[in-house]
Amino acid sequence: MKMSFNSFTKSLTMILLFSLFTLLFQAVIPATPASAAACANPVSYFGEMKASGNKINGSKTNRPMMVKGASFFWSNWSVPFWNTTTVNRMVDEFQVEIVRAAYGVDPSGNPYNTADESKVRDVVNAAIAKGIYVIIDWHSHDAHNNVNAAKSFFSRMAQEYGSYDNVIFEIYNEPTQVSWGTIKSYAEQVIPAIRQHSDNLIVVGTPFWSQSVDQAANDPITSSGNIAYTLHFYAGSHFQSLREKANYAMSKGIPLFVTEMGFVNADGDGGINYDSTNQWLDWMNQNNLSWANWAINDKTEGASIFNTNGSLTAGGNYLKSILAGHAPYAEWRQNAACGGSSAHTLYDFEGSTQGWTGSNISDGPWSVNEWSSKGSNSLKADIIMSANSQHYLLLSQSRNLSGKTTLSATVKHASWDSAGDGLHAKIYAKTGSGWAWYAGKAVKINSSGDTTLSFNLTSIPNLDDVREIGVQFLASENSNGKSAVYVDNVTLQ
Repeated sequence: MKMSFNSFTKSLTMILLFSLFTLLFQAVIPATPASAAACANPVSYFGEMKASGNKINGSKTNRPMMVKGASFFWSNWSVPFWNTTTVNRMVDEFQVEIVRAAYGVDPSGNPYNTADESKVRDVVNAAIAKGIYVIIDWHSHDAHNNVNAAKSFFSRMAQEYGSYDNVIFEIYNEPTQVSWGTIKSYAEQVIPAIRQHSDNLIVVGTPFWSQSVDQAANDPITSSGNIAYTLHFYAGSHFQSLREKANYAMSKGIPLFVTEMGFVNADGDGGINYDSTNQWLDWMNQNNLSWANWAINDKTEGASIFNTNGSLTAGGNYLKSILAGHAPYAEWRQNAACGGSSAHTLYDFEGSTQGWTGSNISDGPWSVNEWSSKGSNSLKADIIMSANSQHYLLLSQSRNLSGKTTLSATVKHASWDSAGDGLHAKIYAKTGSGWAWYAGKAVKINSSGDTTLSFNLTSIPNLDDVREIGVQFLASENSNGKSAVYVDNVTLQ
């Protein structure tokens, strides 16, 4: 059938208009829902890091925050990794929440290669684009030898990046045999160069390879706010004595930031010390200390996470497994605006006990994969039951739960020996200087499935000063013998 010219013109016009409408519609309507966009990454959830007493808070949450990630190796010796591709891989594959850009500085206090400053920018820009935190690190053992070089660098960085919540300034990596007085004097000259442009968190190195945090705690910097202090450790060489120094420093009221940590020896080599690393991880979780693992590099040594062909070393696989265990339960992923519920998981026990201990238990506690209500692991302890015996899994740690309504956990017990009329359990909290006890209802638990314990916090006094939380297990009058109890998915709403 022939079509007249006028009919053809009208039809063509309608087709063009329809096509234009479709393009405009597609342009303004997103292809996928954006329900999680409000906090699709840690920075959009927590905001700027703010030192508050001996903790670092998120400016948007106003409570202690913690992020986990990895540090780049010295820029002058690992240039091929300093790019957007590596940052994206660390976020997408490893699920890091923070990276550290270690700008290599020589003993005279000058960068080994000033061209590396562009690589620092590459890493910082990529981190900002991915919504993670980034530490701009003056990676030096002798920064005090050239204060002007540090002032000039950080002035430029603060002017360029100081308005981004993502950015943290680390002004002295690891002073070696340098007194705290010398470090403090250096810091008090560099800090104003940053403060001219930014109020972002500044992290100051401490004596003896950033281990003598106790010295800084005895004479902290008071000329500026939003200051934290560097703690470095390597699990193969550093143990409880260093944690005691850090505990002392925090008891004096200063916040710490673990800008560099390793699974191996302090020289960056050797095998992974799994037991010591787990103790450090538990301790950092307990104290809400953010950390960056050393190192994003392929040097042939134990600390490197990559082989020269790009595959993962033992350290790389271990770091990846730690972060994979943490990721599903990260606070920022639990928030309702991020597509989760308004409750967030405090403790998931994925790979560690996260600082929890026990009372009246015969062995443990351990992080085990024998049972879980969420993820792969739970917290387990062995108990010896007797008539009306009481057993506890607990965490003694000061925290502020103001405004929170519900504390919950899932529990079960093993089927060994005789529980008699059954084991009961209740979740509890101790608050205030008198450690006053408050608890939820005792619930009979079983060995065949999950039991959820809940505790309404709304009528509890001193929620701003909670000293301990835990689960009490109560044996029946006719119970006897050895059993095991489990706790998982401790959540707060």
